Amino acid sequence: MDLTQRKLIKSEWESIEIPLQKEEIEVLQLIILGVQNVNIKTNKAISLLSYLKVENNAEMEDYLYMKYFDAKIKAMKTAVNVESLLDMDVNSRPKIKKADIIRLERNDISKIPLVYELVLIDTIEKILIYRKKGTNEWLKHYFTLHKLHKNSVYNLNKHIVYLITRVLAAFEDEIDLKSMISKSVTYIEKNEMLLKYSDMMLYEHQKEMFTIMKNPLFGQRLESFQEDPARLLPTSTPKLVLLIAPTGTGKTLTPIGLSEQYRVIFVCAARHVGLALAKSAISIGKKIAFAFGCASADDIRLHYFSAKEYKKHKKSGGIGKVDNSVGDKVEIMICDVRSYLCAMFYMLAFNPAENIVTFWDEPTITMDQESHDLHPFINKNWRENLIPNIVLSSATLPKLHELTDSISYFREKFAGAQVHNIVSHDCKKSIPIINKHGYIVLPHILSENYDTILEIARHCRENLTLLRYFDLDEVIKFILFIEDNNYYTSANSKIERNFASLDDITMQNIKLHYLRLLEKIQPENWQTIYNTFMVMRQKRILPNASIDEKGNSLRKIASVGPGSMVASARNEGKPLIKTVSEQPVAPVSQQEQCAIFITTKDAYTLTDGPTIFLAEDVEKIAKFCIQQANIPVKAMESIVEKIEFNNNLNERIEQLEMELETLEERNASKVIEADGGGNYGGKSYSKKSDSKQKSSSTNEENDYDQNKSVGRIHQQLEVLRSSIKTTELNETFVPNKLLHQKKWAQTQETTSSFTSNIDETIIIEIMMLKNVENSWKVLLLMGVGVFTNHPNIAYTEIMKKLADTQKLYMIIASSDYIYGTNYQFCHGYLSKDLLLTQEKMIQALGRIGRNHIQQTYSIRLRDDEQIKKLFYREEDKPEVRNMNRLFSGEVI
Repeated sequence: MDLTQRKLIKSEWESIEIPLQKEEIEVLQLIILGVQNVNIKTNKAISLLSYLKVENNAEMEDYLYMKYFDAKIKAMKTAVNVESLLDMDVNSRPKIKKADIIRLERNDISKIPLVYELVLIDTIEKILIYRKKGTNEWLKHYFTLHKLHKNSVYNLNKHIVYLITRVLAAFEDEIDLKSMISKSVTYIEKNEMLLKYSDMMLYEHQKEMFTIMKNPLFGQRLESFQEDPARLLPTSTPKLVLLIAPTGTGKTLTPIGLSEQYRVIFVCAARHVGLALAKSAISIGKKIAFAFGCASADDIRLHYFSAKEYKKHKKSGGIGKVDNSVGDKVEIMICDVRSYLCAMFYMLAFNPAENIVTFWDEPTITMDQESHDLHPFINKNWRENLIPNIVLSSATLPKLHELTDSISYFREKFAGAQVHNIVSHDCKKSIPIINKHGYIVLPHILSENYDTILEIARHCRENLTLLRYFDLDEVIKFILFIEDNNYYTSANSKIERNFASLDDITMQNIKLHYLRLLEKIQPENWQTIYNTFMVMRQKRILPNASIDEKGNSLRKIASVGPGSMVASARNEGKPLIKTVSEQPVAPVSQQEQCAIFITTKDAYTLTDGPTIFLAEDVEKIAKFCIQQANIPVKAMESIVEKIEFNNNLNERIEQLEMELETLEERNASKVIEADGGGNYGGKSYSKKSDSKQKSSSTNEENDYDQNKSVGRIHQQLEVLRSSIKTTELNETFVPNKLLHQKKWAQTQETTSSFTSNIDETIIIEIMMLKNVENSWKVLLLMGVGVFTNHPNIAYTEIMKKLADTQKLYMIIASSDYIYGTNYQFCHGYLSKDLLLTQEKMIQALGRIGRNHIQQTYSIRLRDDEQIKKLFYREEDKPEVRNMNRLFSGEVI
């Protein structure tokens, strides 16, 4: 995490101009539309009527049914022999306009896409076929049909809707809700149909935010301010909003919606979060500006969309020099903590304070420390803030009752201020926590003392973001065990009392029921319950016992255990003689090593997408990965030799580039000013004197010699760059490549195992970088990148690009990258050496499972103390203590 409060560099300006994917644009459009209609729902699926774009009336629905669906329904009747259920009363000869008939005849049935009605018909067919076969598979499709039927797909054919209603009603009495819950992993978590055709809607916290932050007088107030800044209009009520929502639920996109009714100042300590927002805002056409590393408002830079006054570039005809002092058009100002006050006064120059909202992202960054360089800036920002509307947003923001000093100061400063507390716990996926032995971690296996379990349950209830880390399968096993044995204290805890219909069966509701159930157990039975689950539990990640850590295959000869005996045929029947008593050195427990050999025998367990390994000592983990890879000495020597050769070339290249830069500066007739990013975010051309005096012949000769020198250096650089030695590693040593799997996981399931995909051009680019450890370059050949505060910004930018495009197998990251790393990771390791507060640990877990795809996720803890840190109440939280101190209004 880069907390350096500096100006944007060229590569950062370039990165925000990269267009988003179509799916991401659709999310942004939904957010903007959701400001006016918070209950908006959209669905990518399309009905036949919507696809054909014809008039919707009863005759047309009859005609479309007969032409496109009737034959399929009749074939289904014959196949499953359910005549009465599928009998449809449809006019077979509807009267429709000739023009519509001609238009429809042009549509070849075979070329019609998979419209939503066909999806529903296929699901009905599966229900009937599997039910006829007598298997319970039909229940999954019944559940699916029930959920798909509720989706917001418009203009569905009324006859298909009627058919669905009949099918669902026909088998409703056969549905047992307890049985459906028992299969929820299959029916919900692994049901691809539900995800593929799900509605797209706002998160609950976004709905609340847009409702609270209504600003109907925005336009009128802005117009009045522009005419006469001194004129007063009725002021709106100041608002302080505390937003607590899980990571990956669109908190940092919410300002784009707010900018429809406010001017937004987005404050972020981690600059990559601000850059991600900028990229999204630009993609949707929002007008933004930046205040990074500002000493004054003169350092603020406008994006081209925001430029009101500028000079055209004479050559390109585009925007040339931008007047960054005119910010009338700016909708979103993105700033770092240090530059907030500059950004605030800049925005106040063009907007009334009531029309501005400050959205402070992750305000508790650095507050796990008693002192930090950013603390004085945070304190000063809060004390001198003049914006009456503030949003404090974080997955781990202290609760309302914990911020008494901060809230009191805000109310004193802004009379009549309202304080709103938005707490969301959307839970649409499971990201199980796995301990160092390979077992799932859940509250009910953390203690044999029921009083302790009650404390854990209360803590989880107060921090419902933890629900996403409850494994659904294990949760269901616990619920059914308690239900079957009547271990609850009240009949109100029964499944039938908490789930009235299939509508109630969601992942979130099941996990909430589990949490309530934990607090309703008969205390005298807890020991039995605990012992049962400790005996019954099975490892989620099994040790790879087919091979040792050196790559030698292991073969099981015989099992020795209780009730078994091994005897040597040579000594059979002879008296026992004690020959020698040797106490072998106890090996490291097999359980202790579960899934830790991430570059060799356990790599196959890392599936579907990249992995992040969070550690304090990044170099130690890097060396461990290389050491465990068992790369032959000769191969490693060859790689290091090439890297050293490239390093020497890089030194010579750097010298020549410095010479070239000096010569080009002397040669230039025009100079492009650096201006906070040069021609990125506002060109600021300055020409040399307009004097038309002729150069002397001596100067012309000097220019000629300099041009020759420039050309010669370019040639030398070209030769040197072409001499860079490409370095590659045999795929046997690249995790989850085919040869690697053949060596390390030949007996394991490797279908979903994830591997790297790094272009040779990227490898050459990395090899040319200076001040990058040789070990990191070797790791890159293995598909492993390193995230840490590195002096070579180019290396960090390349790693970010590879992470964003999911080209790396794994990223080893220091704890600095816990906040706001928005890349898509499927698995995460938390190293033993991480010293985290509870809030920071939750932030660390939030790096995993951020995408919206159904995949296998896991969080793998290397220390059991981390489990206690997460699930036990922390009495004296440093983030709470320090936030109240810094946000109290007193000078620190």
